[in-house]
Amino acid sequence: NVPVEQLFEAFADESRRAQWLPDATIAVRAAAAPKSFRADWGDGTTRIAAFFSPKGDAKSQVSIQHEKLADADSAVDMKAYWRERLAVLKQVLEA
Repeated sequence: NVPVEQLFEAFADESRRAQWLPDATIAVRAAAAPKSFRADWGDGTTRIAAFFSPKGDAKSQVSIQHEKLADADSAVDMKAYWRERLAVLKQVLEA
């Protein structure tokens, strides 16, 4: 329940990102406010892409793609990780 610009900023701004994604090593590749954010993840063997959509004046949505994962087990693990982290992001933004 936040504007899309605020949601994008939670990804793009390093200090804001640390509030909900504290242990992640991210090297930003490209960011197009407030539509998309792309970054290398961890040691750079995988990448993330986040896409942002406004849903009215004060709501927005994000979708995450975690690319180049090693195998199906890694995909399952990262899906659970992102579900938990996005729940924390929601709490941080709506607080």
